[in-house]
Amino acid sequence: MCGLLIVYSKKEALDTARCRRALSTMYWRGPDFSYSKTWENRLFSGQTVLSITGTPANGVGNYHRSSSGRFELYYNGEIYNHQELKNKFLQDEQKSSSYGTDTEVLSGLHDHLDAHKIPSLLDGMYAYGVVDFQEHKLHLARDPQGEKSLYIYEDHNLIVVASEIRAIHALVPGISIDSQALRDYFHTRHLMLFERTIYQGIHEIAPGSLLTLDLKSLQWKKSQPSHLKEWISPEKMEKNLNRNEEDLTDELDEIFSRCVKEMIPIDRKYASVVSGGVDSSLISSYVVKEGIPHLLIAVNNIGKDLISNNLNGFEKKLGRSIHTLQIGPSSYISEIGRCQHAAGGPLNAHSFIPQSQQSAFVNSEGCKVLLGGEGGDELFGGYNCYLDPLLPEGRFSPSFYTTYQDSPLKFTENNTSRLEAELSKMWQEAQLAYDFIKNPIDRRLMAMTLCDTSYQLPSVGLRSADLMSMMWSIETRSVFLRKPLVQFALNLPPLLKVNRAPDINPLMKTKYILKKLFLRHYPKELLFEKQGFAGFPNEAGKYLGDPYDFMSLEVLKINRETLPQAMQNRACSWKLINVEYFLRMLT
Repeated sequence: MCGLLIVYSKKEALDTARCRRALSTMYWRGPDFSYSKTWENRLFSGQTVLSITGTPANGVGNYHRSSSGRFELYYNGEIYNHQELKNKFLQDEQKSSSYGTDTEVLSGLHDHLDAHKIPSLLDGMYAYGVVDFQEHKLHLARDPQGEKSLYIYEDHNLIVVASEIRAIHALVPGISIDSQALRDYFHTRHLMLFERTIYQGIHEIAPGSLLTLDLKSLQWKKSQPSHLKEWISPEKMEKNLNRNEEDLTDELDEIFSRCVKEMIPIDRKYASVVSGGVDSSLISSYVVKEGIPHLLIAVNNIGKDLISNNLNGFEKKLGRSIHTLQIGPSSYISEIGRCQHAAGGPLNAHSFIPQSQQSAFVNSEGCKVLLGGEGGDELFGGYNCYLDPLLPEGRFSPSFYTTYQDSPLKFTENNTSRLEAELSKMWQEAQLAYDFIKNPIDRRLMAMTLCDTSYQLPSVGLRSADLMSMMWSIETRSVFLRKPLVQFALNLPPLLKVNRAPDINPLMKTKYILKKLFLRHYPKELLFEKQGFAGFPNEAGKYLGDPYDFMSLEVLKINRETLPQAMQNRACSWKLINVEYFLRMLT
C-alpha cells in the first residue's frame, strides 16, 4: 500500500523540494521507501511504498516503468489477479514482473491496451496515476468498489493529485472550508459527500472512474469503465433463482476459500479481525484454515460492546487466542484529533477511532496486513432497515444510510439542493439497475443494498479502513470487496439476503446466506443479534465546554434556539462534537 502524489505546474517550474515535502506527509502510508521524479520541471510524480508484494526495493526507479519506457505508474493498492494478467498479456516481456510486483504488471498492461480498457480487467483495490510520455497525458483511475481514494485540487497555477488531502494542504495551504458541505453532514447518517470534500476546490474521483488529463491543452476527459451496476446480470440472477440455497451456499464457500487464500500475504506478517460479528468471524475462520495469522484481534469498548467483551466461544472454535483491546472513554477520546488529522476533516463515522486503535496494535506486533470484513452488511443485506416489507416509494433510498434526513439542528443559511439531487440520482440509478425484478419489494431491497454498497460504503467503511490503517502503516484487505464476491452478491436472489418468512429465526432474517455459511463454521450459540459500532463519541463532548461557545455555531450559521433539542439527539450531538473538534484543530 502506498501514498501517491502527482503535481503539474501550469505556468512555471515546480519547487521540487516542496513537492517532496508534501509527499513526506504520507510517509506512514509507505514507510519502506519512497520514489519521485520530475519531468521537464513541470510534472512531479512520486509515491511512498509499503512493500507487500514482491521485492520492489530492489528496483526503485525501474519497476513502475513499462517495458517500452512510454508509461510510468504511481499506484496505491493490490491487484490480486496480477499473475493471471501477466500470463495473458505480458508473456514475451522478460523484464515484466522481474521484481514480483503487481505494479510492474499494471504499468506493463498500458503498453498493450488502451488505458480505459484496463480497469475492467483488474480484480483488486487500486487508485493510480499513469503518465504517458508519448501522448503527454495523465490517466487517473480508481477501483469500482471505492476501497482506495484519490483527490484532485486545481487552480490557475497547479493541478495536484494525492492519496490524502493533507498532502494537498502541504502544497496549497489556506484552502477554504466549504461550510455548506459541513451543514450537509447533518442531513445524512454519516459524513458522505461523495465526489465533494469539505474544502473548496478539492474533489474526490468517483469509484470506477477513469480521468484523463491532456498535459498540453489541460483539458480533462472523464469516463467510467467499471461500475458495480455493470456487474449485475439478469440472466445470472434468473439462473440463481432456480438453484437451491445449499448449492449457492457451497459456491459462496468456495469463493471465500479461494479469495482468502489469494489475499494472504507471502512472507509478511498479517492479522485478522474477530469482532464476534458474522462478517469478521467468518473471514477469520477461513484465514485460520488457509494460513497462519500472526494475530487475531478484536476491540472491546468497555461497558458498551455486547459481544467482543467475551470471545471465548470463538477462541475455542478457532483454536487460537484473540487479543482483545480494552478501550475506555479517555483512550477513545484522546484519539479523535489524530484521526481527524489523518482524515483531513471531521470523521466520516465514529468507528474510525477503534479502527485506528486496532491498527496501531497490529503495527506494534510487526504485521503489515489486516484482513477484515468491511462490506458484508451492504452487499449481503445486513442492516435492519432492509427488513421493512412496506418500503415506501420516494425520492430517496429508504435505507437509513443513503437517504436524506431532516436535522433537529437548524441553520440560518442552508442550501441542501446539491446533496438532495445527488442522493436522488443515486437512488434512481440503483432502482434502474434492478428494473428487471418484477416484485417491487424485492426490487427496492436490491436497489437499497446496491445504493449503500456503491455510495455509503466507500464514503464511510472503506475510507476508515484505508485512512485509519494506513496511518499506522497497515494495509487492510477487505475480503468482501473481492470482485468474485461482489459479483456473487449483486446477483444473489433477494430471499437469500433478507428472508422475511414469518416462521424463520429472527436472527436469520438479515444476511441469510452469510449466516447459513457462518453456521457451517460456528455453533448456533455464537450467532448473536447485530450490534453495530460501539464507542464513546458523545462522551467526548464534555471536553469541549458549553455548546453555546462552540466555534461551529458561527462557522455553520447555526440557529442557537435549536441547539438544546439538537444536543438531546445522540446522532446530531455527535455530529456537532465531531465538527467542533475539527474546527478547533484548525486554529
